[in-house]
Amino acid sequence: MKKYNYLPLIIALFFFFNVSAQVTNEGKPKSWKLNLNTSKSILMPGFDLKSLQEEDKINDEKNDQPYRFGYEYQVSLDFENGNWNELKNGDRIWLLNIKSKGAKTLNFLFDEFLIPDGAKLYFYNDKRTDLLGAYTSTQNRDDMQFGTWLIDGDNVWIEYYEPAEAEFKGQLHISKVVHGYRSISDIPALDKALNDSGACNQDVDCPVGGDFDSYKEQLKKSVAMTIVDSSGFCSGSLVNNTNNDGSQYFLTANHCLGGSVGSWAFRFNWRSPDPSCSTNTNSTNGDFDQTLSGATLLASNSKSDFALLEIDSPFPSDWDLVWAGWDRSGNIPDFTVGIHHPRGDIMKVSRDDNNPSKNSRPFNGISNMDNWFLDEWEIGVTEPGSSGSPLFDQNGRIVGQLAGGAADCVGTENNGSYDYYGRFDISWDYGNIPSKRLKEWLDPAATGVFTLDKFPPDQVFDNDVAIIVEGASNQICANEFTPTFNILNRGNNIVTSATLTYQIGSQAPEIIEWTGSIAYQERAIIASPLLDLNSGNNLTASIEINNVVDDFPDNNTYIKIIDNYQSETYVTDNVVLTLITDEFAGETSWQFYNQDGTLIKEAQQGTLINETTYIETFNVSTDNCYEFIISDSFGDGICCEHGDGSYRLVTNSGEIISEGGEFGSTEVISFRILSSLSSDDFEFTEFEIYPNPTGSLININPKSSESFNIALFDITGKRVLKTQIKGMSVLDLSSYTKGVYFAKIDNGSQSVTKKIIKK
Repeated sequence: MKKYNYLPLIIALFFFFNVSAQVTNEGKPKSWKLNLNTSKSILMPGFDLKSLQEEDKINDEKNDQPYRFGYEYQVSLDFENGNWNELKNGDRIWLLNIKSKGAKTLNFLFDEFLIPDGAKLYFYNDKRTDLLGAYTSTQNRDDMQFGTWLIDGDNVWIEYYEPAEAEFKGQLHISKVVHGYRSISDIPALDKALNDSGACNQDVDCPVGGDFDSYKEQLKKSVAMTIVDSSGFCSGSLVNNTNNDGSQYFLTANHCLGGSVGSWAFRFNWRSPDPSCSTNTNSTNGDFDQTLSGATLLASNSKSDFALLEIDSPFPSDWDLVWAGWDRSGNIPDFTVGIHHPRGDIMKVSRDDNNPSKNSRPFNGISNMDNWFLDEWEIGVTEPGSSGSPLFDQNGRIVGQLAGGAADCVGTENNGSYDYYGRFDISWDYGNIPSKRLKEWLDPAATGVFTLDKFPPDQVFDNDVAIIVEGASNQICANEFTPTFNILNRGNNIVTSATLTYQIGSQAPEIIEWTGSIAYQERAIIASPLLDLNSGNNLTASIEINNVVDDFPDNNTYIKIIDNYQSETYVTDNVVLTLITDEFAGETSWQFYNQDGTLIKEAQQGTLINETTYIETFNVSTDNCYEFIISDSFGDGICCEHGDGSYRLVTNSGEIISEGGEFGSTEVISFRILSSLSSDDFEFTEFEIYPNPTGSLININPKSSESFNIALFDITGKRVLKTQIKGMSVLDLSSYTKGVYFAKIDNGSQSVTKKIIKK
């Protein structure tokens, strides 16, 4: 029945803004060598642990939601709650001590995180046996979200260091403190083994059969455990795409989404060096410091319960990660294998020797979620926390991700019950837009292939370069963008010369000759040009080693369609929301954000009245993007089993932006507001540029008397000129080298980019 909701889901908010992540555990806090003022402490109040444990008994019987490990305190803590210490050279250190009696771990969620270059943030327990950091300005996000991994113990210090020469004062605000009452990190000083999951589980380094063990040795490097919504665990895996370029795509379950994925934390390669294989012997702890924070949600769908994220900060090469391949054919596997983190435990493996069957079931607010049905595991099981983990076929390719089931341990044996996984072939192209399916993300080159192997390949070739493109993965709220083209050497031989070719839309291809010296696993930036999307939004780029044949050309080409809201643009001064609630309005909430991640308005869960009409008007600005998120905490939308609830977003002229009500857990609508004057009108009616190509002088002739800003960039993206004009003006390019340049011209509210060729 609808109201039996023991653990309300906090629905996913995601943003279309640039994000970055931070690899932790670099350096040590400065305070460890100093005598500083540490007088301020915050003690968290008690909470009803027994009630949570009773809820957990019910929720742990099913795998269809994140495994809860902690209690969330809603707090408001900033610099005023701690102590500042100024050093002799003007540097400053801020310290805050947080205690929560009896916690096995503490972790923190920030809704304001903005620190300058040179600043560092650390987290460590009172005994200094567990340390996270340094987090730096690379963690800054447009929406200012940030979430930490877990710190052992109930007494944790937060330390922020800011150099005297910092260009601005840092901004930190903690919105949640999470008291971990059951934890993956419950390891006393005597290196007691981990044992949160059932004894019938098998550590990932246990054998699962000669027909799969060689695959497993590689695929385990693709799997990670995640902290979702600051207090739950899920699993997932890196997944390859047909560019074979190491794009940091991470496949998990739609039902794992909770809170902004910008605050998710990821942990890779946590494996036991002394594996336990369905025995009562505990697994020993393994390497535990490959962690990152922050991601962007790219696509999700309830039909197959999938979510595709992108982890944005480059992985260190010494992490030795693998991007799993996939099979979208829908062919029934001979047998299947799962790799996962049950109950947030160290990495485990499961195997079903039989063919899975295709099934459809009510799940997560819809009546017909398509899945692979596994009637029983022969080796190991899954448990809560395994949600989102990959299901591999006999060829080591992903065919699905864990949605739910009833499999569990009975001592060292499994209970003989079933599990079900969302089907990869359904996730591929079921939705009608890229944000609902996998196709555009995992086959950007539109090759049409049905299977793809893992990346990188097992063999290391003598000559092998890959093109890596940054800054082109997410939605772009503009008519121009600046990707960064990198060359990565994956071969044994040193690369000293290569050719980059790139093209955007219908513009002519650009060619850049690169010289340098990069060894195996090193990379170099070739160019960061300013590209104009008015001529098209398909980006193609390729890299070639000069004078030798590339032994693995599959990663030499990059193809991407840049989403700058071409089909979701509107001309309006305001947007009107009409919301009609259903019979359970207390489950409904919504938020309206601008492109900076600023919350403009919201209706929180529990504030709406049953079967009531609400009308809200949002003022919007031109050349900006917005996001409306509507959520139902039970996961069955606002229509139609319990009332005829609905929502509608329209412009001031009545044009419908979006409408609906049958959305399951959440629906996200992203759109862009344009001025009535198109960029093409601006380009061709406001000014002329001639002659082009030019040998030295170029004329810029505005068709109006207003002032224009001009910035000139070379083909690598370096700005070589910045000036302002009014009326007919002449630029002297005689001192510049021959080649291609890009002139960005704006009038303060609109801009256009024009290619200029210097002969």
